[in-house]
Amino acid sequence: MFSRIAVINRGEPAVRLIRAVRELNAEFGYDIKVVALHTESERRALFVRLADDSVTLRDKGDLGSPYLDHAELRKALIKSKADAAWVGWGFVAEDPAFAELCAELGVTFIGPPPEAMRRLGDKVEAKYLAEATNVPVAPWSGGPVETMEEALEHAKAIGYPMILKARSGGGGRGIRMVFDPSELEEAIERTQSEAQKAFNDHVIFMEHLVQGGRHIEVQVIADNYGNAWAPGVRDCSIQRRNQKLIEESFSPALTKEQSDELAARAIDLVKEAGYRGAGTVEFLYQPEKKTFAFLEVNTRLQVEHPITEESTGLDLVKLQIMVADGHKLEGDCPPVYGHAVEVRLNAEDADNGFAPAPGLVELFSVPTGPGIRVDTGISAGDTIPPDYDSMVAKIIAWGRDRDEALARLRVALRDTTVVIKGGTTIKSFLLRLLDEPSVIDGTADTGWLDRGGLDVSALAPHADVALLFVGADVYETEEALEREAFLRSARGGRPRASHTVGREVELGYAGTTYTLTVDQVSPRRYRIAVDGQVTEVEVERLGRFESRVTVGGRRHNVVASETPSGYLVEVDSVSHRVNRDEGGIVRSPAPAVVVALRANPGDEVQAGDPVLILEAMKMETPVKAPYAGRIREVMVGVSQQVDAGGALLRIDKFEEAGAETADARPTVDFSSDAVQSPDDAREQALADLATMKALVLGYDVAGSEARSVWTRYDRVRSQLPTDDDELLGAALDVLDTFADLSELSRNRPAGAEESGDEQVHSPREHFHTYLQSLDVDFGGLPDSFRTRLERTLAHYGVTDLEPGPALRDAVYRVFIAQERAGDQIPIVAGLLERWRTRAASMSPEVQERIGVVVERLVVATRLRYPQIGDLARSLRYEVYERPVIASNRSAVYQQVRDNLAALTAAEDDAQRRQLTEALVSSAEPVVRILAEQLLADGPAVPQMLEVMSRRYYKIRTLEDVSTGQLGNGAPYLTGSYELSGSRLTLLSAVATHASLAATLPAVEAVAADLSEPSDLVTDIYLAWADAPQDPDDISDHLRSALASAPTLAGGRRITVTVAYGSVDEPEVLQFTFRPGPDGLAEERVIRGMHPLTGQRLDLWRLKEFNGSRLPAAEGTYLFHLVAPDNPSDQRLAALAEVRDVTPLRDADGRVTGFPAAERVLAACLESMRRAQASHSGSKFAGNRVFLHVWPPLTVPLSDLNGFAQVVSPLTLGTGLAEITVLCRIPDGSAGQELRDVAIRFTYQAGAGVTVTVSDPPTEPIKPLDAYAQKVQRSAARGTAYPYEIVPLLTGADGTFTEYDFDADGEFGPVDRAPGLNSCGVVAGLISTPTELYPEGMQRVALFGDPTKALGTVGVQECKLIVAAIDLADSLSIPVEWFTLSSGATIAMDSGTENMDGVAKALRRIVTFTQDGGEINVIVAGINVGAQPYWNAEATMLQHTKGILVMTPDSAMVLTGKISLDYSGGVSAEDNFGIGGYDRVMGPNGEAQYWAPNLSAAVDILFAHYDHAYLAPGERFPRRANTTDPLDRDVQEFPHVHPDSPFTTVGEIFSAETNKDRKKPFDIRAVINALVDQDHATLERWAGMAEADTAVVVDAHLGGYPVAVIGIESRPIARKGFLPTDGPDQFTAGTLFPKSSKKAARAINAASGNRPLVVLANLSGFDGSPESLRNVQLENGAEIGRAIVNFDGPIVFCLISRYHGGAFVVFSGALNDNMEVVAVEGSFASVIGGAPAAAVVFTRDVNNRVAKDQRIVDAEAAIAGETDEARKRELTVELSDLRAVVRSEKLTEVAAEFEGIHDINRARDVGSVHTIIAAAELRPYLIEAIERGMAKAAARAV
Repeated sequence: MFSRIAVINRGEPAVRLIRAVRELNAEFGYDIKVVALHTESERRALFVRLADDSVTLRDKGDLGSPYLDHAELRKALIKSKADAAWVGWGFVAEDPAFAELCAELGVTFIGPPPEAMRRLGDKVEAKYLAEATNVPVAPWSGGPVETMEEALEHAKAIGYPMILKARSGGGGRGIRMVFDPSELEEAIERTQSEAQKAFNDHVIFMEHLVQGGRHIEVQVIADNYGNAWAPGVRDCSIQRRNQKLIEESFSPALTKEQSDELAARAIDLVKEAGYRGAGTVEFLYQPEKKTFAFLEVNTRLQVEHPITEESTGLDLVKLQIMVADGHKLEGDCPPVYGHAVEVRLNAEDADNGFAPAPGLVELFSVPTGPGIRVDTGISAGDTIPPDYDSMVAKIIAWGRDRDEALARLRVALRDTTVVIKGGTTIKSFLLRLLDEPSVIDGTADTGWLDRGGLDVSALAPHADVALLFVGADVYETEEALEREAFLRSARGGRPRASHTVGREVELGYAGTTYTLTVDQVSPRRYRIAVDGQVTEVEVERLGRFESRVTVGGRRHNVVASETPSGYLVEVDSVSHRVNRDEGGIVRSPAPAVVVALRANPGDEVQAGDPVLILEAMKMETPVKAPYAGRIREVMVGVSQQVDAGGALLRIDKFEEAGAETADARPTVDFSSDAVQSPDDAREQALADLATMKALVLGYDVAGSEARSVWTRYDRVRSQLPTDDDELLGAALDVLDTFADLSELSRNRPAGAEESGDEQVHSPREHFHTYLQSLDVDFGGLPDSFRTRLERTLAHYGVTDLEPGPALRDAVYRVFIAQERAGDQIPIVAGLLERWRTRAASMSPEVQERIGVVVERLVVATRLRYPQIGDLARSLRYEVYERPVIASNRSAVYQQVRDNLAALTAAEDDAQRRQLTEALVSSAEPVVRILAEQLLADGPAVPQMLEVMSRRYYKIRTLEDVSTGQLGNGAPYLTGSYELSGSRLTLLSAVATHASLAATLPAVEAVAADLSEPSDLVTDIYLAWADAPQDPDDISDHLRSALASAPTLAGGRRITVTVAYGSVDEPEVLQFTFRPGPDGLAEERVIRGMHPLTGQRLDLWRLKEFNGSRLPAAEGTYLFHLVAPDNPSDQRLAALAEVRDVTPLRDADGRVTGFPAAERVLAACLESMRRAQASHSGSKFAGNRVFLHVWPPLTVPLSDLNGFAQVVSPLTLGTGLAEITVLCRIPDGSAGQELRDVAIRFTYQAGAGVTVTVSDPPTEPIKPLDAYAQKVQRSAARGTAYPYEIVPLLTGADGTFTEYDFDADGEFGPVDRAPGLNSCGVVAGLISTPTELYPEGMQRVALFGDPTKALGTVGVQECKLIVAAIDLADSLSIPVEWFTLSSGATIAMDSGTENMDGVAKALRRIVTFTQDGGEINVIVAGINVGAQPYWNAEATMLQHTKGILVMTPDSAMVLTGKISLDYSGGVSAEDNFGIGGYDRVMGPNGEAQYWAPNLSAAVDILFAHYDHAYLAPGERFPRRANTTDPLDRDVQEFPHVHPDSPFTTVGEIFSAETNKDRKKPFDIRAVINALVDQDHATLERWAGMAEADTAVVVDAHLGGYPVAVIGIESRPIARKGFLPTDGPDQFTAGTLFPKSSKKAARAINAASGNRPLVVLANLSGFDGSPESLRNVQLENGAEIGRAIVNFDGPIVFCLISRYHGGAFVVFSGALNDNMEVVAVEGSFASVIGGAPAAAVVFTRDVNNRVAKDQRIVDAEAAIAGETDEARKRELTVELSDLRAVVRSEKLTEVAAEFEGIHDINRARDVGSVHTIIAAAELRPYLIEAIERGMAKAAARAV
């Protein structure tokens, strides 16, 4: 057997041989190697990769194919060392000269002998042989045709039509058909010319053209022993232009007898030719005539040979090899079994004339299954070159019969997926062929396809799906660009999205343009509108090219790839070419503002014409027309901002002359899958909810569409059951999604987020941090944010946080959803309102489900979406509070009814009194019980009459009570009480409406017997079941009836309580009439309220307003108040009674709430919200709630602060200014007498809720005066009015003296009422007495006035600021500045002079602070322009001492967001994103403190003063008292930190637990252990990013205020993206650039004020390239300068290690008043022992290593070894040993160094002054401070 076979072919034939050889090797144990011949460009081709060896041929070049170049092949065969050559088909497969070349080289040619090839390859000679062996031949020329005369003569004999053939032709070339004598001459010339060029042989012959014939071929193989087989007969009739497309075995047109006969003739022919190997004898068969005509013999293996192999079980390639090796064909030829069909899948474009379509194979998936075979020579990643055959694969299917084979082939072809970059295949065309009836029934002949057998005029199936898919894909492509731009901006810290709702996509298909409007509505779903139809499309990506697409409920498999002109889309194996057309859109080149339009719709423009002008960063840029056309649409307007890539206008390009119209072209129909409105209301509601969710998720639902969807949903939903579980779940999902997104975008802290020790406080800032990396851990984000993020992303189908396409898309949509919240609000509000109005009808289960979502909405929408927050709270009231109130009320009412029944039956007076008192004290209004009795004419009416009378008049001492019956038997009651010195008589009676006329005279008679009629008050309880619905009608009727009772009408007043409705659900309405000039008149303001209720609730306090009653919850009285002289002063007042103040306590006994009181308050607030919602104007502000508490309040007043925090969130959205609780509390006396008090819960802008206790009010509420209106206007802007801040600063006993310029321009105190300032800045002198400063801490205060053009500053304001600083300078006191300013004044009458004024103020700030003055800044709102510069000069420079505090409501910006956006600058989502604390000012260290509100900011200010306030003339802050022992041992103090092993501070200093002082510990624990435990500490710059290794704390030590700097002594992980030239973590004891800056600023801030204590574990400064790039040298040097210039005592305490450059900047040599002390066991040296050994003492280490006996012995062993192999082994061992010994010596030298350069040496040379035990740390430092302070004081004298 051969040892090496060279394959003289490429691609699929070469792979076919390789597989056959491998089978032979496996079957017979051969070791045949295959050598592939290939060009350089084919080096990575599949056949080369599979071959055992390869030889490179030259490239094609100008010399033609190397596979045809005998000289090149000769060299390759010699180089390959092959002993056989296999040629396959094509190239030299039928070249006898190559076979002779092989013989010459001694290489076996696996194929026929050259002589046989020549005889059979010569088609003329072959016909001679055919005739000689009785093979049927068509009439022909009988030989070659040389001249035209011969041709004409033969034509007469042969007849037309005929065919001309080249003698050496093949492969469909050199053939031409002639149908008419006139065509003959030209056909002969062209055929001869083609034959000469293709085969170098011009000889042709002629034969009769068999029309309608079938191409039949017989496979033959012969051996060297005269044996020949004909394994199968094939039918290859399905051809296009003589190129075979479908082949099958056997032919459906032949009978078995015909096949057998044909095979026998073929065997005779090849035997006659002396043939060996495989070949094919081809015939034409005319089915109608049943005649055969010999065509030719292919002296090679055919492309389609696999169908013969599949139907016979033979392997023809293996047979070729075996025959060539001399093997015999044993036995009979195997019979044919079943049927096999093959298609050739070519890389051709069937829609473009079958032009070659080669390229890179990007995807190649082949089918599998029973009876399926695929022969191919490529794989994914290979390139189909344009130089060779375009075949991709042959797909073969075998079946038991033809139908099964065809079915399998169709399935296999559909399962074949090929994507060629820039190319395509004929797969779709082949599938259409296989479905053609002529193919299915086997009747198609060789000319069928060329005659138009396949109809290509109609549009291919699924064209609509192809267009819809491309529309979605274009959307995704464009969105991907936007998403990447968004993520790039997010990585830079400024996320920005330019998404617009929906995209218009213009596509071309089959010559027609389609405009698609694509909206994405979920991660995989799209709504696409085209030609007036809307279709829902779902796209599930299965890979880069493959997708599963669902359209109209039908699922399709799509394979799509982009081409240079558009898309190639295969839908269910049907190919479509779709062209992309942007429709002439011109886009913006950069973010800019449109400043001018140069063209309008309809204008014609030429290429290069300016069409509009953009401005970016103050530079104008013209946008020019890219081509000539007509302006169709202008998409922007002047002054509009556009993003980079934003659409500007659309130009219709002028078509070239002669362009065709498309009127007659078929168009794609989209109607079959268009979305239809569901007939079922429930399905419509679900669809609408899905649309709402898409909107909430940030998908493409326009605001207008959302509104129409909501309108439809609201209408449809009303027709469906309330408790439909699926509908409820879908609606809850919408709200739950909104809540999650809102919670993620909340830009204000809540709950635990308000603690000041976090660098970031709001979820929005966490989200922006997350967007920079899409990694929660990388961003160092808390678990609470991770939970929120995971909940939100789950709505997008993202179940984990691993970065990927789905995650990136989801976060992009989250951001868009946040940007489009305005469109979502109406939807969410509508759902909440719908539930709110239907809450009563919901089941408890439904209410519970809704309640969970509502609770989350309440928190998530606290401030950003007040409308939603209000509705959520209202719904919570309906779902939670109202049912509880109703339940409690129901229980109380049942108890009342039971007591009433008992009272009616009671005979004992004591029991009656007890029951009556119980009823009078009932916790719920009982007037409804009376109404029940009245309407039912119940037996307990008399008893209830007495109960109601005693209840109403409980606040008066009702005396002389007696009861009786009127003449008609109706009960009545009389009594008297004292009011303002007068004795009034009460007459209460009962009547029905029917008996009222008769009852009144009887009542009159009773009244006549009582005291003075003018002192008579009458209460009538009237049963009137069918009372009019209009209360005014009832009032008119009553007034008319009562007028007939002059005695009653002449009394003080008459109150009629009307009971109406049914007994089961009675309603009550009360009317009070008083006598007037025109008779009785109703007191409308208290309609629905008994006058004594109004008295109990201090209704009189509203008397200076015009009031009107508004609807409110039962037991709640709501009034709309309008000031008579100021109609703009409108507010709401709610009044209610609280009859139960039982507290709710936690496990520790702390009061956590007052449930009953909270429910009453909730009812008041809900009534207010509804009034606010129904009011069309601006919201009411300054609203009040008055609660009258009946039971004594016995809990400590301190517990009410917790209650205030509980109820504070409930008040949001109500405009509430104050809750006044009127109650009685113990007076603190021994007898615990009760006293009346008013407890006020007051809300102040910036200060939150405060609680005060005072005597009950004695004055009415006053309408707003000018001052109060300013306060209210400020609060409406979320700012505090300056004079309202003053009480926070003065305290109860302090003073504020306002300063201003007088008429003469002198700056001094002014005596005027607050709020009369004319300047935009308020100044004054504040004094606040404290325990340490009883005379008062004096400061100069400055306030920005938000009511003065939002605090703009002009010349006058700047002048006042300078004067105020001068005042502080003269008094040697600090300035505190509550800054709020919108920048310098910009006006028509002033300009640059204001900027000069700003500069003058800036200059004064600089001189004041450089002279040691202190300015403390509280940023009280938005600071713009000048003010931030002032703030910086006052607090941010190295020499400044003051602090700067920010709140969530404050920001410092040089240019506001709107101005930045308009100018084309870079901004953020709002001013807080530009200059707020969380993202900017806290991390950069310019803001030193964060506070949740203004009140807390003032607390920080006073905490600062606790440590830093310096009274005029004093050197240091005063010493505070302390109970913390001065000699306390700090070692017992706990130390708990996850990064440290220590449990106590003492373990840090212990030789047993930390001998080398290298273990990590928490420096804050050490600081806390050291300082006074009874004084709070204040950490400065806690939020400064990248400054973690320096900790700055203000504290007290021995009562002395001190500044403490601690060097963090544990590694700290860095957050975010890390530079590659810097450390991955902040190492312990190391100063980095920002921490160096922080330390320097802290030292300077304490200088001249208080002592400085430095607790040092300091190994030096980080020297990485990153740190040096970030001015590490400069910041480190600032520390040194600060130490040198420090005015006051410095105590530097070494607690662990002290090395390197830190020695220089903290050395005691820098400052004479610096004491350096070290704790025992510390280390101090220029460099640490380990680096010293490795760097400084390298030579010593090396010497010690060399002298080590182990090294000496090892070197000697090597020197004495003679075996080279053993010597090499010993050398390796020596290298390992040397590394071990070197490590030991490094440790040894390091220990020696540290033993010498220990702390004692540092003390001996004076670097350290003393060494102390850890137990002495606190007392020693206190003494050191005292020594330093004494030294400083002495120096000052």
